[in-house]
Amino acid sequence: MNSGTGIPVGLPLPEAFRLLNDQRTDLDRRLASIPAGDPVREVLWLELEPVLTKMREVVSNLAKSPATCLPEVQAKAAVLASLIRPEQEDGGAIMPEMEKFALTLSLTDDIARLAGG
Repeated sequence: MNSGTGIPVGLPLPEAFRLLNDQRTDLDRRLASIPAGDPVREVLWLELEPVLTKMREVVSNLAKSPATCLPEVQAKAAVLASLIRPEQEDGGAIMPEMEKFALTLSLTDDIARLAGG
């Protein structure tokens, strides 16, 4: 397990992202339900920070990892879709635009490579 996030070492990157995003969503919901000024909010913010950091790391590593088959392209595309979808019930993942852009370019390269282009 990865300390702080509870993600097993060696888990495929798209699956790690999904688990981290689930953790982030849960923390977001809990934060939203606690009134301002409650000291529990600070504890939750401290829990959220390593999850967001690990999410950025996973997205960065995913962008650097070429997809070698259609299921890998689909998994990478699912991560990208969750990053760029408009606000929905899960709030969408918090990610810097450059991370999203890098993943988009990586996915484009993967598709071109698999299509023989």
